[in-house]
Amino acid sequence: MNKTGDHIPFYQQIKNLFIQEIESGKWKQGDKLPSERELAAQYQISRMTARHAISILEREGFVERVVGSGTFVTTRRIQLDFVEFSSFSKTILSKGLRPSTNTVHKRKEPANGFVAKMLGISEGEEIWSLKRVRFADEIPVSIELSYIPYAYCPGIEAHMNGEDISLYQVLEERYGIKLVRADQTMRISLSDEAESKLLRIGNDSPCILVEAQAFDKNDKLIEFSQAQTRGDIVRFFSKLKVKNN
Repeated sequence: MNKTGDHIPFYQQIKNLFIQEIESGKWKQGDKLPSERELAAQYQISRMTARHAISILEREGFVERVVGSGTFVTTRRIQLDFVEFSSFSKTILSKGLRPSTNTVHKRKEPANGFVAKMLGISEGEEIWSLKRVRFADEIPVSIELSYIPYAYCPGIEAHMNGEDISLYQVLEERYGIKLVRADQTMRISLSDEAESKLLRIGNDSPCILVEAQAFDKNDKLIEFSQAQTRGDIVRFFSKLKVKNN
């Protein structure tokens, strides 16, 4: 590691080294990290550098501090496939975690200009709006907003009474609508006060906002959705193929 020059800052190098220790399995999920004094001695760094690196790891969700006990490798990081189009519940179950849902609202409302544009309908047209907080093992992971033209799912409120009812399952079984693909975008978004409260994170915490337009088997645009996902415990990945010229 290089402590001088115009290279990566030294504390950042140490942080990256600590991440390697975690991802290699040397520091396993649930393990208690050595103290700042022990880390300083082991890696021949100052305690201030060790403290700075650990603080960044905590903000990024790799470790968590427990008052009176120490710092532990977090067990809460979740890897999600950005390319695969699947329901939240199926995705979380596939990770060996228990999904659950808390509904914030479910209602008919007129589409505002932005949502109408994303759905390809007229502003003011009636839509079904569903806002839910999604959990994995009782930890809030994301806030999901789904918008569907009400003309496609009249009376859907009668079929969405339970907290853990699958919207996509209701669409398929009750309305013959099967969503098969989606166009997605992703960007960084800071949580506002209301989102922070729902996700149990600090105000202005970095999140990942995924917006998607979902289509049925006839390539008809059915749903526009927004998912504000915690950046400290979720990591997205995708598998890419090299396109030959």
